[in-house]
Amino acid sequence: MKKRAFAYAAAAALSLTLCFGTYPASRLTAGSIAEAAEEASTIANSQISTNQFKNINYNNPISPAFFCADPTAVEYNGRLYLFGTNDHQQFEVKGSEVDNTYEQIKSLVVLSTDDMVNWTYHGEIHVDQVAPWITNSWAPSIVSRVEDDGLTHFYLYFSNNGLGVGVITATDPLGPWTDPLGKPLISTSTPGLNGCPNPFDPGAVIDENGVGWLSFGAGKAPGGTDYMPGSARIVRLGEDMVSFDSDFQNIPAPYLFEASELNYINGTYVYTYNTDWSDHSKQWEYDCDPPSGCSMVYMTTKTPLDPDSWVMRGECFQNPGQSGFDYSNNHTHMQKFRDQYYMFYHTLMLKQGMGIKGSYRSMQVDRISVDEDTVTITKTGGTKKGVQTIQGVDPFAVQNAASLNNTADMVYNTDSMQNPYLISDAAGAWSSVRSVTFTGSRVPAQPTVDPADYVLTKVDTITYQISVTDVDKATTLSMHPSTKAGTDCTGTAEITGTGNYTITCDMGGAEGMFNMGYFTASDDAQITFTIDTMLVNGTYAFDLSTELTNTREWADGLRNIWNGFSDGDTVYTGENAAFRYSKSADTIQLYTGEASGGTGANAPLLEDSAVLTAEVRGTGTMEVRLDAPTGQLLTSVSFDAPDAFAKVSGKAFTGIGGTHDLYFVFSGKNIAFRSWQVESIAERLMGDVNADGVCSVADVVALQKYLIKQTDTLADSKAGDYNGDGVLTGMDLVRMKRALLG
Repeated sequence: MKKRAFAYAAAAALSLTLCFGTYPASRLTAGSIAEAAEEASTIANSQISTNQFKNINYNNPISPAFFCADPTAVEYNGRLYLFGTNDHQQFEVKGSEVDNTYEQIKSLVVLSTDDMVNWTYHGEIHVDQVAPWITNSWAPSIVSRVEDDGLTHFYLYFSNNGLGVGVITATDPLGPWTDPLGKPLISTSTPGLNGCPNPFDPGAVIDENGVGWLSFGAGKAPGGTDYMPGSARIVRLGEDMVSFDSDFQNIPAPYLFEASELNYINGTYVYTYNTDWSDHSKQWEYDCDPPSGCSMVYMTTKTPLDPDSWVMRGECFQNPGQSGFDYSNNHTHMQKFRDQYYMFYHTLMLKQGMGIKGSYRSMQVDRISVDEDTVTITKTGGTKKGVQTIQGVDPFAVQNAASLNNTADMVYNTDSMQNPYLISDAAGAWSSVRSVTFTGSRVPAQPTVDPADYVLTKVDTITYQISVTDVDKATTLSMHPSTKAGTDCTGTAEITGTGNYTITCDMGGAEGMFNMGYFTASDDAQITFTIDTMLVNGTYAFDLSTELTNTREWADGLRNIWNGFSDGDTVYTGENAAFRYSKSADTIQLYTGEASGGTGANAPLLEDSAVLTAEVRGTGTMEVRLDAPTGQLLTSVSFDAPDAFAKVSGKAFTGIGGTHDLYFVFSGKNIAFRSWQVESIAERLMGDVNADGVCSVADVVALQKYLIKQTDTLADSKAGDYNGDGVLTGMDLVRMKRALLG
C-alpha cells in the first residue's frame, strides 16, 4: 500500500532524482567538492520542495508525514519495532478539518529503527482482516518470548474500541499475524470481570520468570468516585499468553483516566496510567505531590495481585501541553533499548506543522531517567528536538531508502513490509538520513550529565529569536521577562514588517523567574509572531515554536509561576538545560548540565575515492546534498529505468569525512527509490581490467571483447572507466590505448 503524506496530496509516485556530480576520481578537498557541485547541480534551490512538516533540525516527531499514536515497542534482532494507533486512517477518511474521533481506525502502524533517529516505515497491520470481528484497533501493547519451538513469538494486544481487548500473534514483528481466539480476549461480559465499564487500553509485560501480565481499564466502577474510579485491573496471563491464570484484581489508581501500561524493572512491577483533567490537589493522600491534569503517573509493587501492595510513586511524564505543545490526551510507553530508557508518547506537533485543524496525533520519543536500584522514574516532559542518535549510519552498507528522518513530497510504498520504498512525481521532493558516518566513530558521544543531575544556574541573558508572521504597522516590540528580584529586564526590537528578529534581555544573574516573558507593542499595533528559540546565557537553546499574539486574549506571553505547576515540574526543556518550578522558592529556576559530544568536524577524510550506488526505477535525476535540502552537493546521477528497478552509480567523489546528514533530492517521472550505498574505490591501476597488476595489451583485448559482447564480465570494470561516467564505452578503450602508448 501507499501511505500518503497528507490528504490533499494526490496519490503520486515519488520522483526521486538520482544525480551524481561530475567529480574526478582524484582526492578532492571540501572546497573542490563545493566547486564541482556548483558546476554539476541540475536542480535549482528554488525547485527544491519546502513541503516538509517536520523541522529539519528536530528528530521529533518520529513520522515526518503521517499520523500515529498510542505507542508500544519491542526489541528484536538489534532493532526496535514501534507500533501505534493508525490515526492516518481516520485522517484519510474524514479529512483535515474535523476532529479525530477514531471510529474509522481498524489498523496499526509499524516502524523500526536501530539508531533512534532514522525510522523505517513498514506499513500497516490490517487488524480487521486478521480479526474480522473487531470494531476498532487502538492503543496496542506488544511483548515477545522465545517459545518451545525455538521461535520468538510476538503477542500484540489492542483495544477493541472502548469495549474490550483483542490479541493477535506472529513469529516476526512484521507478521504475518494470526488471530488465536477468533473473539476478544477481554470484553464487558468476560466471566469474573466486574466493575470495569471500559476494559480497554491494555498494558502487557513478561517478567523475569517468563510469566505474562496484562493491565487495562477505564471508566467509573459502581460505587467509584472521581478520586478513586476503581476500574484499573491486572491479571496474570496463562502459559499461552491468550488465557488467564488468575482472577482479575483491582489496582487502586487515583484519578484514573486511561492508558494503562506495565513494565518490569529489577524485580518490581511498574504500572503507569493517565490521570484525568481535574484538579488533583483537592484530594490527594499519598507521600508525593499530586499529579498535574492528564499526566502520566506510576505505581510499583512486588506482588501485583495484591491491591493493597501498590505504592503510588507520583507523576513521571507531563501532558504535552506543559512542554510547549498543544494540550492533548496522553499515552506513553517506556522502553529500555541498548542500556538507555526512552519514553515514547504522542503530541499534535505534526498536525501543527501541516497547519490543519483536526486533532490528529504523532508519536515522539525522548530519553527518560530511571534509577533501577530504587525503581524511580524522574519526572520529565517531551521535547521538539527529540533524542540523539545512538549510532551513525554506515554508508558503506546497503541502506533501505524508507529508513529516514524527514521527507518532503514523498510517498511510502509498503506492498512489502520487509522491503518498503519511496515514490514520487513531485519535482524537488526529498528524503533525509540523519548522522551518516563516513569516517570516525559510528558511536557518537552521548550526554554525560543526566537531566536528574543538572545544577541550579543563574540567568544572565535571554535572547528571543522570533519570526513575525503578521503585523499591521511598524512598532516597537518589547519582551518583558520578570525575575524574583523584580528588576526591569525589558528588551526591544524595532519591527518594520514580517520576518525574523532578535530581542535580548539582560536578566542580571537572576536566581529565579516569575514570568518567562510577555510582550507589548507600541502604537497599539496588532502583531502575531512565533518565538522560535529562546537562547539562555548565550549557550542553552530552548526550541519553543510558540506563537504569541495580541489579537486574542491570554495569548501574549510564555509560561509563568501562576500556571499551576507542581514542585519540580519542567516548565521548558532545552539543549542540556531545563527550566523547573520550585515550590519552596515559588520561582521558575534554570538547571543546566554540560554534555560531551562531537560532530566529526575533525574526523579524517576518506582515503579512497567513493561512489554512491542507488536502486531506482523511473526516469530522472537525484542529487545528494549535505546537511540541508539546499546544502552542498556531494554527488548526482541521472538514470532511465522506466520499467524495473536498476542499480545506478554516480561519478566518484572524495574529500568528505566525519558525520553528515544526507539529503536525497529528486526530479523526474514515475520514480521509485529503494536503496542506496556508498562504495569505496581503493587505489587501482587504471587500465588493469583483468586485475593482474599491470596494464598491458591483454587489458586492451579484454576490454575490446567486453565492448563487442564476446565476454560478459571484467575482473575490474571500474579500472577501465577512464572518464568516470560509470559506463564503459569506446572512448574508454581509446584512452586506454593512449595511456599504453604514453
